[in-house]
Formats: sequence, structure tokens, C-alpha cells
Amino acid sequence: FAKVCGHSTLKIVGGVDAAEGKWPWQVSVRINRKHVCGGSLINAQWVLTAAHCILSRFHYSVKMGDRSIYEESTSVVVPVRNIIVHPRFTTSVTVKNDLALLHLHHPVNFSTTIQPICIPQAAFQVVAGTRCWVTGWGRTAEAVEKFLPEVLQEVDQYIVLYQKCNEMIQKALPFPREAVLRGMICGYRERGKDSCQGDSGGPMTCEYNNTWIQVGIVSWGIGCGRHEVPGVYTEVGHYSSWMLAVVNQATSLLPVVFLILLSCLLLPPGILGTP
Repeated sequence: FAKVCGHSTLKIVGGVDAAEGKWPWQVSVRINRKHVCGGSLINAQWVLTAAHCILSRFHYSVKMGDRSIYEESTSVVVPVRNIIVHPRFTTSVTVKNDLALLHLHHPVNFSTTIQPICIPQAAFQVVAGTRCWVTGWGRTAEAVEKFLPEVLQEVDQYIVLYQKCNEMIQKALPFPREAVLRGMICGYRERGKDSCQGDSGGPMTCEYNNTWIQVGIVSWGIGCGRHEVPGVYTEVGHYSSWMLAVVNQATSLLPVVFLILLSCLLLPPGILGTP
């Protein structure tokens, strides 16, 4: 399975329109056919998103295969069968364990515009300063209230590890506290380039040996695109064992061949750094 994930055919604040099919794992998580959050396809029947996107009383669906946030005639929309929120998700003091898995009602067929992203193991290291990309249909400015971009946006960010990120975030808080913890990773490039409301749950991905891997999930931040204030992401590799356990438990009654494919979900250990 790892051999077929993470391949791209090559809003966001300060981003640009993404080319059709460039980020084929990007999905729109929806309530009543309206976009509420981003997400990423990690195999044919599972989507990864942020826990804070989930309000249990609603029925969710996932839209994929199209860079448009509104048009559904050229995309695939699949209802969500079940949602598993990380059991230790909390928003007290800071947002912790901010991830959830969506089990789709049926598997999707992969195509040039629908492909899964690779998930790294916990031992996979990302070096500070590595250039990665964030994608989504969120606000294009902090002050924009209602309108979302029609076309999927992309923006590059440079990795900031959680210790340094915590120092930067503390300077922006009225009452400094430990807000960025292990299990989080940050991204920053410059003022005016960031993820924003509506991008939550979407992926931060980096290229490694010609394969794209997801290192982060859009989680939280202070404003959008502020100077020297990174965006904060859930670090995907930190939770890879939990993710694999959830997927394997839910599919334990499937044929052995399919379980073998699931066991290949995780990218082998390595070090991802700036070329």
C-alpha cells in the first residue's frame, strides 16, 4: 500500500490556486453538503481530519477528486459511516490530541485525482526548516468572515519544531503558558502566509524521496498569517500507532489480503530534511 500512496500529478492565507489533481488526497469534510473542514484520504475507506471539526449530532460526508469547493458533478461524495475521535482530545489550556478518523460508507476507487497520502511512523524525523505545503479551502485573510475560495489553495511553510514554536507562540499570548507540546508541529514562512479557519483538519505534506507524506493536520493558531506567529499542527507520526490500531480493528473481519495492505499504511522510518 505504501507504494501507491503519496503520489501527486504535479484557503489558505497568501496562497495560490492549486492545479487540478496536484493534491489528490485532499478532501472536503461536509455537513449538509457544506464545507466545514479539510481532511486527507489515507486509504480507500479512511479519512484523517482534526478532532475539533467533529460535532457528533451531525451527519458528515466527504467530497474528493475535485479542486472546487462547490461543484459536485465532477467529484466523488461519500457519506461517513463512523467517526473515531482520539480518546484524549481536549481543548482545556491548549488543544491536544487533535485528530479524528472518518470511516467512509464504502471504499473509493483511486484515480488521477483521488489518491491516498502516506503516513509516517513515529520514528520518522522531520528537520526544522524543511519546506512543506498546506492546502485547503479556508479563509484567505484573518478578517474575511463568510466567503471561502472556490478553488483549493496551496501555500508553502517551513517546519518549526514544537520547542521553538512554543517560544514563538508564548510571545503572542497575553499570559504565556506551555501551549505547544510534544505531538504538535508548526509551520511558518512569513507574514501573510498561513492556514486559517476552514482549513482545519487538512494536511501539511512534505516530499521525501519522490513520495509525499503527511506530517501535520491543521489544528490551531493565533490569528492567521501574523508576523512571527507559526500555525500549529497535530504531528501525524506521533499518532501513527493509534491510527493503525483503529483502522486494523475496524477492518479485522476483512480478508487477509486486505489486512496486509493496511499493514503497509505507514512509511518506514527516515529523516526528512531540506534538500
